[in-house]
Amino acid sequence: MVQPNQVQSVSIKQRFFRLNTLAAFLIAAVVVYIFLTRFDITETVSIIKSSNPMFIFLGIVVFYGFIPLRGYRWHVLLIESNIKLPTFELTRMYLLAFFVNSILPARIGDIYRAFLLKKNRDVSFPLSLGVLFSERVFDLASTALLVLLGGFFYLEKIVSAELHSYIITGLVVIGAIVLIFAVFSWRSTWLLRFFPRSFRDYYESFTKGLFRSPAKIPAVLFQSILIWISEAGRFYFVAWAIGCQVDFMLAVFVSQTALILMSLPLTPAGLGLVELFMFAVLLPAGFTRESAAAVIIADRLISYWSVIIFGGVHYILSPRYR
Repeated sequence: MVQPNQVQSVSIKQRFFRLNTLAAFLIAAVVVYIFLTRFDITETVSIIKSSNPMFIFLGIVVFYGFIPLRGYRWHVLLIESNIKLPTFELTRMYLLAFFVNSILPARIGDIYRAFLLKKNRDVSFPLSLGVLFSERVFDLASTALLVLLGGFFYLEKIVSAELHSYIITGLVVIGAIVLIFAVFSWRSTWLLRFFPRSFRDYYESFTKGLFRSPAKIPAVLFQSILIWISEAGRFYFVAWAIGCQVDFMLAVFVSQTALILMSLPLTPAGLGLVELFMFAVLLPAGFTRESAAAVIIADRLISYWSVIIFGGVHYILSPRYR
């Protein structure tokens, strides 16, 4: 049995060359190829080259400027378990996790954050997973709220019946996860009897990391909503940079529905799937094929490819943390 205080090894190099990772990139390559056949690449590149650099810069600032808020929210959630760590340090770990999520499937970056806390601060691995589970629930709840808000304006207007059913299914799954979280948080002792004795120490340590402060829910939920609104802000500025004068609620709807796909463990950070989904949503919203592709590619250059570059450099230069 894995003891609660045992270090969990997360080797990025080993995981990168595993069969499931290679299969994930193969799936991503196929889907990206399908995406690239939907528009004229030469015209799309021309549109991107003529984009407004000031708006692109604003999109970058919004994306990276809100990473410290993610670190601060992690700091707040850890305090609930009597663990006080500097927000700056947690922000650095968050950027490393972003990098890992971009090169490995199944959101391994979240597990990697728990590993980093154990390695650098001797925080119990299962307790860290409990904190991260709480964080993920707040993320999913915020995304669901923003999808519903944006969907009030755009769901029936620009989404096909098939995509509509996928979005609704995703929202139902999110609701189920939130319900499971509530059971874990407030009925963990009752559930303990159903686990084998050899697993109980691990489970108890995990539940110590779960969020149990109803009075603080509004503050943490507000932080989470701000974090995910920043995703919409990045997309909004990128669209304006390309010359597409979208309104902010469309940016909210497109960015948040894409985030649901990013949570699927099929490809790293939803590579390929997100691009194709956003393309299917933007066309009915009045975009030409080339302008939609230009916005998507520019947006993913910031939210995916730049993370591989900057996160990779940070990973190489941070041997103590990694």
